[in-house]
Amino acid sequence: MTQEAVCEWAAPPPVEQYVPPFEVGVVDGMPAERYHRTEAMSSGGVRAITKSARHFRLMRDTINQPTAAMVFGTAVHDGVLEPAQFGARVVCAPKFDMRKTVDKEAAAEFRAMHAGKSQLPPEEFDRARRCIDAVQAHPSARKLLDGAIVERSFFWNDARYNVPCKARWDASNRGLLIDLKTTKDASPDEFAKSIAHWMYHAQMAHYISAAEHLLDASPQAAVFIAVESEPPHLVACYELPGNAILAGLHIVNLALAKYADAISTGTWPGYPETIEAIQLPRWALRFD
Repeated sequence: MTQEAVCEWAAPPPVEQYVPPFEVGVVDGMPAERYHRTEAMSSGGVRAITKSARHFRLMRDTINQPTAAMVFGTAVHDGVLEPAQFGARVVCAPKFDMRKTVDKEAAAEFRAMHAGKSQLPPEEFDRARRCIDAVQAHPSARKLLDGAIVERSFFWNDARYNVPCKARWDASNRGLLIDLKTTKDASPDEFAKSIAHWMYHAQMAHYISAAEHLLDASPQAAVFIAVESEPPHLVACYELPGNAILAGLHIVNLALAKYADAISTGTWPGYPETIEAIQLPRWALRFD
């Protein structure tokens, strides 16, 4: 049976947090927290709702502490995209012996003093600095970012599905849409797999939609700057091909349709409640 049954699941009570009003437009310099709290479909939301509408609603209604990888990636972004602000946003946290009461108290005081900043242990702080230096030393990456507009936020109502959408570009420059990624492996084959796995092509398609809705123009190209998070911190720049953008746009349209349906019905279904056929990946069916 493959017919999808709609699970009448209502959204959980939202966490107590301020939700800024949704206003259509392009905003430079918007604080990241305000952007993230605005209710709308984002590229991260596309990934979540592709799994299920319930995953999207949980993502929106839950405040999670960022993982160590997320804190590290944010620090690298700050250092590459807005180097003048790096010192105000990223701090090297001293090592504390959490077996000692005095160190526990000192750690708590340090966290409170630097609340809102990316707090990295010394070895992680140094690793982030090496990633930043690697990007700045890469000729193509440096040319892409020289004079770029960074951290621009977009808010629009999708013309087809009439749902609120938002996007926050890393950078744009001379008609190019630029996104910075920290990755384990920036080689062509492996980063291509990362694009597919993390739906970076859908992210770029969503970003392009922002430009078409609000700037009345499509970027000439969508480019990734990939920097390896581990030594030797190699850097590579890749232009996303047109067929990948079209595939990403298909994912975005499916996501927006789900979002529109969930908003109109007030329900956020999970997986089908029927018994579904399943197919193993091709590699699992080999007999040689």
